[in-house]
Amino acid sequence: MQWKIARPGRFADRFNRWALHRGFPALAWLAPRAPRPLLQLGARFVISVVMGLHHRPKRAIAANLGRVLGLDPSSREVRRAVRTMLRHFAYYWLDLFRFAQLPPAAAAALTTTIEGCDEIARLEATGRPLLLLTGHLGNWELGGVLLGQSERKVSVVYVADQFAEAERFRSFLRGQGGVEEIPIRPREPLSALPVLRALREGRIVALQGDRDFDDQGIERDFFGAPVRFPAGPFHLARMTGATLVPVFVVYDDAYRFRIEFGTPIEVAATADRDADVGRALGEWVALLERTVRRYPTQWYTFFDYWGTGATAGEAA
Repeated sequence: MQWKIARPGRFADRFNRWALHRGFPALAWLAPRAPRPLLQLGARFVISVVMGLHHRPKRAIAANLGRVLGLDPSSREVRRAVRTMLRHFAYYWLDLFRFAQLPPAAAAALTTTIEGCDEIARLEATGRPLLLLTGHLGNWELGGVLLGQSERKVSVVYVADQFAEAERFRSFLRGQGGVEEIPIRPREPLSALPVLRALREGRIVALQGDRDFDDQGIERDFFGAPVRFPAGPFHLARMTGATLVPVFVVYDDAYRFRIEFGTPIEVAATADRDADVGRALGEWVALLERTVRRYPTQWYTFFDYWGTGATAGEAA
């Protein structure tokens, strides 16, 4: 979906690439060594500079948050929410760099609540394949790292970042957490084969379900307007008999981690494949909407999610 993000100007683009090339190695070294509050202060400064130079996505962020919050995108409340979302996003990167390189106990000490963990253990005991379904909400990458550090065999499905430097460091951090990578190209017909292999090997496969990368998904109402959602995870679950388990890793008010496992989604395998997939997708979209409503400033969307093409003023 990154091609839908407003393009930066030439200077901003060059600065972004320079910052990734120079800043990520520095962050990789600093993150496990410096105090977290100091790193958070630095992260807030960096995101302010970056978004000050490349400010165009802020209009899309405001329009999205305005719909989620039911407010005028140009209102003071929404502007404050935009700043909070950018702060959370900066902390997302910081904590991924930090806790992927520290012992698992370091993240565990900052984990306040794990909801539904007993259900995961029960499902693992059945021997059925497990698909963890999440969105671009909270610290989704850190969730995979935490599972990998728990000695579970975890694979993460992802579409490569348009910035190769960012993806290189994501890959490094996944490796630090013991997570296997499954890169996919959404429009390739055989892209699911590595996922099937991972499930046959008894690995837990994590993937995201809030962005339709090939514009061929199923349309559902989301906060009162239609959006296309990817059907792939649900077809995959139906074909393999896997259980879909929604999971989110979010910050609480003190920037500690809260892990929430939702009610497992079972995809039926009747003669009507489209109806089976549609029912399961509907359960997921309803849960995702409730979760975004609870954590609106931790849902990272830097493009016009509803495809209205509206600026902040037009959306009002």
